[in-house]
Amino acid sequence: MSQKRGSHSSGVAEHEHVEQHSAKHDHGVRPHARSLDIPSEGDPTYGKHDVKLSGLRKALAESKRPLPVMFGDGSYPVDQSRPGKRQEFKSLQARDFKTLYDILKGKIKDHGVQDDKTMIMERTIQIVAKLPHRSRLRDILTNVFIEQLWDSLEHPPLLYLDGPPEDSKLDAARRDKHGNLKPVKYMYRTADGSYNNPLFPLRGAAKQPYARSVKPRHVALGALPDPSLVFDSVMGRREFKSHPNNVSSVLWHWATIIIHDLFWTDRENSNISNTSAYLDLSPLYGSNQIMQDEVRSHKDGKLHPDAFADRRLNIMPPGVCVLLVMFNRFHNHVAENLAAINENNRFPPPADGDAEAAKRYDEDLFQTARLVTCGLYINITLVDYVRNIVNLNRTNTTWTLDPRQEAGAGAGTPKGAEIGTGNVNSAEFNLCYRWHSCISEQDAKWIDQAFKEKELQHVLTKKETDEMAIKAYLKLGKDDMGKDIPTEKREFGKLKRGADGKFNDDELVHIIASAVDAPAGSFGARNVPLSMKNVEVAGIKQAREWNVAGLNEFRKHFGLKPYDTFEEINPDTEVAEALRHLYQHPDNVELYPGLVAEDSKKPMSPGVGIAPTYTISRVVLSDAVCLVRGDRYYTIDYNPRNLTSWGFKEVEYDLDVNHGCVFYKLFLRAFPNHFKGNSVYAHYPMVTSSETRKILTSLGRHDQFDYQKPQLYKAPKDYTTQGDYIEHGEPFRRHVNILSNRAAEHISKSENKYKVSWSNGFNRIMGTWNKYLSSSDNDYRKAQAWMDHELRRDSGQDNIKNFYFQITKKLINEKSYTLGYHNPDIPCELQTHVDIIRDVGNLAHVHFASHVLNLPLKTKENPKGVFTEQEMYRVMSAVFDSVFLNSDPVKAFPLQQEAQRGLSELGAWLEKNVKKRSKLPVDRAPGSHLASYGPNLINNLSKDGVSTHDMTWNYILPTAVAMVPAQAQMFAQAVNYYLDHADLVMKIHHVAVQQQNKETDAELLGYALEGIRLAGGFISCREATVNETIVDERVVDGKVVQEHVRIQPGDRVSLTFTGMAGLDPTHFPDPQRVNPRRPLESYVHYGLAAHGYLGTSTTHAALIGMFRAVFQCQRLERLRDQSKTEPERFVEQPQGIIKKVTRSVTSGHVLQRSDSQEEPQGIIQKVTSVASGHVLQRPGSQESVARTDGVSQYLTEDWGTLRPFPVSMKVRWRPT
Repeated sequence: MSQKRGSHSSGVAEHEHVEQHSAKHDHGVRPHARSLDIPSEGDPTYGKHDVKLSGLRKALAESKRPLPVMFGDGSYPVDQSRPGKRQEFKSLQARDFKTLYDILKGKIKDHGVQDDKTMIMERTIQIVAKLPHRSRLRDILTNVFIEQLWDSLEHPPLLYLDGPPEDSKLDAARRDKHGNLKPVKYMYRTADGSYNNPLFPLRGAAKQPYARSVKPRHVALGALPDPSLVFDSVMGRREFKSHPNNVSSVLWHWATIIIHDLFWTDRENSNISNTSAYLDLSPLYGSNQIMQDEVRSHKDGKLHPDAFADRRLNIMPPGVCVLLVMFNRFHNHVAENLAAINENNRFPPPADGDAEAAKRYDEDLFQTARLVTCGLYINITLVDYVRNIVNLNRTNTTWTLDPRQEAGAGAGTPKGAEIGTGNVNSAEFNLCYRWHSCISEQDAKWIDQAFKEKELQHVLTKKETDEMAIKAYLKLGKDDMGKDIPTEKREFGKLKRGADGKFNDDELVHIIASAVDAPAGSFGARNVPLSMKNVEVAGIKQAREWNVAGLNEFRKHFGLKPYDTFEEINPDTEVAEALRHLYQHPDNVELYPGLVAEDSKKPMSPGVGIAPTYTISRVVLSDAVCLVRGDRYYTIDYNPRNLTSWGFKEVEYDLDVNHGCVFYKLFLRAFPNHFKGNSVYAHYPMVTSSETRKILTSLGRHDQFDYQKPQLYKAPKDYTTQGDYIEHGEPFRRHVNILSNRAAEHISKSENKYKVSWSNGFNRIMGTWNKYLSSSDNDYRKAQAWMDHELRRDSGQDNIKNFYFQITKKLINEKSYTLGYHNPDIPCELQTHVDIIRDVGNLAHVHFASHVLNLPLKTKENPKGVFTEQEMYRVMSAVFDSVFLNSDPVKAFPLQQEAQRGLSELGAWLEKNVKKRSKLPVDRAPGSHLASYGPNLINNLSKDGVSTHDMTWNYILPTAVAMVPAQAQMFAQAVNYYLDHADLVMKIHHVAVQQQNKETDAELLGYALEGIRLAGGFISCREATVNETIVDERVVDGKVVQEHVRIQPGDRVSLTFTGMAGLDPTHFPDPQRVNPRRPLESYVHYGLAAHGYLGTSTTHAALIGMFRAVFQCQRLERLRDQSKTEPERFVEQPQGIIKKVTRSVTSGHVLQRSDSQEEPQGIIQKVTSVASGHVLQRPGSQESVARTDGVSQYLTEDWGTLRPFPVSMKVRWRPT
């Protein structure tokens, strides 16, 4: 449902078919998003993917496309074509056609009854997984499969164990004084799960009776066997049996959360469930309003730090609780970002003293953050969890069983099962989810120790009767659940909270990492830890009280063949014999003992991952489909409007990244300082790390990940930098932010101490290509020196200035459009519009890099080019971000994949042409004489003995990438600053329209540099090679503030040129005033954002040319909302703003939303973004001591993703 647009992963054959189809029906268009082709299992290249070959093949295909003229953003339409029937059948093998025959035979001849010993369900999964991506047959079979699973249960159930309780306090809280149900906001989940179906508001709500899935018809034995004897005979563990697929304990901890999310039998009335029938993460948020209120902080939409609502989990193995703590942190991260972005003023900050507004602000943030957090919860469940259940994690298929898959005319398939009807849990499924056989040896020892420490050794040694043991266990539960301890102070697993209310990260990480490496137990008979006997005995008795159907009746209901012999239930002679003596006939075997004592399936790839017992394997998938497809908040209401665009994208899964797995998002948000961005512990925690390494090796992806056990990467005690610790290469590198002009100038002039380092980041991006690359920073510096010399010689700077002026004018003319209407009485009503960032500023630098280095840019003049303007910019910005910035650990891995895809294609094309020693076809636009620089570079490097491969990968590509994003950012920020000052725009226009000469050039350059200075918010990165302490000083409120920053070799040093540094009066007298005649040496480090490749003079020439072209437009202004109405709440943001958030880089990591004093209210949305655990202050708060220094991130046009570079800003002017 949430697959990435335009993704392709079905291999070469599919790729070629799509090309042919597109050429015939879509005029050769290709998808908007470029993605790495991942072969399907039936493809001959499966497991042998060659990135280099794929890049060249793809580049050749891309060169045949026409220019993208259909859409305004320069993108191609998303290719919706599907593989043909020939390719679909080509991907299948002879045994797959036999499976299809067996499926048809089962429906016709066997009347829908399946013999699950034939593994028909798993064989069906294998077929679907083999079919090509976007295959219509795959979608049809998936929908049929989902519908079959859905139809296995009634919707709604007609059989219930009891009626609803009459005098429940919680039920009374739902009703007004007249007894009518209170109205609710349908867009938010209620605390107790009511109103999921607005027509039947109590369907699936907490405090409602369990349903009955199967009507019991068989006349059972009058006297059933002793539950204790049943446990000892067929359930109790003799010796630990490790899981055959090396599934880790984390999967079972996840299952424990799901189980407690869905089932909570009331102790007073066992027919009632105290929790809802939905996967709404109630263990974290609570199952009723009282619990939810206790876990909330009631401030800014957040939860109490590291708290969770369900006390039952406190007596579970601590790994379960750690997962809930991680969700708590993710929720608070989401709440902070929702407030910071404040999409269309959906969360207006309350004024001081307005209690009602503050309450609404907190409520809307909390409820929306809950929807987003639950979105991650369900995506991990449907992708990571389910892929492991059916063993898809051992294949390269992109298929997964997502019950939300669209069906019907809109999806091009037959209509599927209904959605959003609600759900009711049954008593039978309460028993199906008791997977105690899978408790790991580590967790079993923890449970044993818990009993011993509570002086309940008699529970283990059976010195008391079973009845007394059960009562003792329940007493333990009551005591440890801490009923009288406030939610925010409860503790678990011997962990202690700190002064800030949080647990120690080191201890939490140790617990969860140990769980990853602890193999779970296997399903099947005689593997339940003995310490769980009292729980199992109570479960057997509970099932008898509920009068549930027997094992065979249950199987019949789901279309499974009933067992005729005890040996069919379990071929183990001892187990079969024990069942025979206990129950006499297979029809008499009780449901719960039968589910536990059944034989377990053997691993099958794909098909069987967790190797469950036969009946559980079938019914759990039915329940999963019903739980999700019946939940309105995961189907009908799961959309960017309800979750916000950013929230929806934050938890969305992308089939191009880990085949959709998103568990890493939870790990890295909770523990950004412990897990590397590519750690297998974060990406694939549901299988032991050693087994994951084997799996990834077999799939040819092992070199993309790190296998070290996570640890805290601490700084020295005297390390007092303002920075975070983030990953950047191997090993972790400390991130040091420098704020002052003096310190930045010292670093920028000390090139031997602080170098521009490409090699680590560039080589890391390429991953599997490390064997091809021999890059070093010396190569980059050599290329820099040559390029700087080449661009300076003769009249190079004048050529550059002229090129930028002409290409900027050309882009303005090509990309602009006229809107409005002509009114004879108002001659200037008609206005010209353009996106000055997306279509002009960003692309001008793309054209320059393409001209200088002869890159394959697709233009009108060069229709055989490979990359369009927008595609080339995306590649370069992704690579630049991954090499130098890469500050968000969650985005680091996907960013690296995106950068690799672009580089592989661009590099393969370049290397092919460099080998020919010929100039690539280039755009014969103004300034095309600059194209001679590329061949000159090749010739000079060739004379020095540099191979064509090294020329491409060590010289040309890094040079090209360095030319574009940072320069484009500086231009965008400067123009954006001036658009808030109409008087200054007029002054610059007056200069721009004058004749070009040294005086006007100098004045335009002065305005550009002043705009960059006053806008602030960009960075330049260096790598330290020395040990030294730097004095970082600034002027704050007229006083000099100093901080001593310790620098060590390998540190990543960011020169952060923010507003505070730009307003330093010791460096810039009268700093608030725009003065275009300041000495150029004042801006010595403002030219460094290009990371040294262009040099200061080239940067200045570019700024002059672009400023002259842009500000020649008469009465240039940003696009504003012209309507006079002012809605109370919903505020649309004009397209003429740069929507951004600003991350603080101050000591103590305190973040504060800006009061937007630097820019007019409502124009620059300058608010604070967040990192895990940081504090966000509301405007006007006196609690924050943070400065407003910060580095900005920019929202994409759909406001769904934060990027380090400006994306869009529309302007208009009056035509001359």
